[in-house]
Amino acid sequence: MRDLPDLLHVREEDIMRLLKVPDVEHLLYEVHYLNKYIEEEFLFKVGLSFHPGRSDARMLKPTSKVPEPPTPVPKAASKRQVDLEREQATIIQLREDQMASGEKVAVLEAENKKSQTLIAEKEAALTSFESLRVIEDFKKSIAFKIIIQEHVQEARDHIYERKTKVEVEGLTPSQASDDFPPGSDGDKIESELQKAFALEADDEVVDIE
Repeated sequence: MRDLPDLLHVREEDIMRLLKVPDVEHLLYEVHYLNKYIEEEFLFKVGLSFHPGRSDARMLKPTSKVPEPPTPVPKAASKRQVDLEREQATIIQLREDQMASGEKVAVLEAENKKSQTLIAEKEAALTSFESLRVIEDFKKSIAFKIIIQEHVQEARDHIYERKTKVEVEGLTPSQASDDFPPGSDGDKIESELQKAFALEADDEVVDIE
């Protein structure tokens, strides 16, 4: 400042305008009362030196201490601090939501696993039931085929006996058929024979497929 052509005059209002800090206000407050205290001490000492023993000098001695400065009022939270607190609250909420979502996912996975187990058990039971049903149907078809084969064999034996009788006794087929008049068991056997041959043909077709 000495190098400047004119000394700069800085007022108290300028300092307060440039530095709006509570510490500066507190410092100015203490300086103000300190100056007042120094002035009172100076006057007291001067009075003692010029007027020793006078009661007027004692009146100039400060009788009170420097009062404490007022407690600075805390300023409202800045926008940056408010945003920071809001972001922290958002992060905490997101963490809580994530934990809740993880618990829900675990419950859903357990339910899904239980459902898969039940489905597997149902499929196994159904497969076992289907296998038993197929086996029973196969057994029935085998038994039915045996019955048909027995009927066919009986019919063949009967035809063979008739044919042999014709050849041995020299009878004509019409004479041999007299052994079985219409409405007798011979007609019934012939009818069953035809049915048996038809069923046997059907079985052979199924076996080929």
